[in-house]
Amino acid sequence: MKGFAQFAPLQEATMDSLIQLGQSLAAQVEKVSRLQLDAGLASSRDAIAATQALFEVKDADGLAKWQAEYLQPNFDRAADSARQQYALLLETRGILADAVKQSTSEATRQIQENIDRIAQSAPEGFAPLFDVIRKSIDSQVAAMETMGKVTDQIGDIADANLQAFKDVTPPVLAKAAATGRRKTA
Repeated sequence: MKGFAQFAPLQEATMDSLIQLGQSLAAQVEKVSRLQLDAGLASSRDAIAATQALFEVKDADGLAKWQAEYLQPNFDRAADSARQQYALLLETRGILADAVKQSTSEATRQIQENIDRIAQSAPEGFAPLFDVIRKSIDSQVAAMETMGKVTDQIGDIADANLQAFKDVTPPVLAKAAATGRRKTA
């Protein structure tokens, strides 16, 4: 039983990390839920007001005014809500990435320490075997770091594409709204 007792502190540290990660993720879920609830409530209120205003429209000018007053703000609110949710998802991705990096580095350190400890008590002649195991672990760590960098680059590309989309969307919506006004006039 002495062999298993040495892993008890590792399990406690792992549980603490998991609890902390769970709390962080629960906070993120709460933020997303609150954001969606608030957006849904505001959208419902605005839909009721827009419907009442639409019933009062009598002519094409009134319809154009209704579109400018109710339609464009709803598009803007939907875009803003999507941006806020995306920001929360990026934050959550960062939390998960940090947790994976931390647990991976901790697990790697523990494995390396255990291999070193076992290698010290192993019979003579096993040193080359443990060297191969250490090199294998080092290669795996290097591969994981490379994958992490690739993932970060993909995230940066996605962020750049989203920013480009944001830069293009408002002028396109404004142009569409102006075209709609000209057709009704």
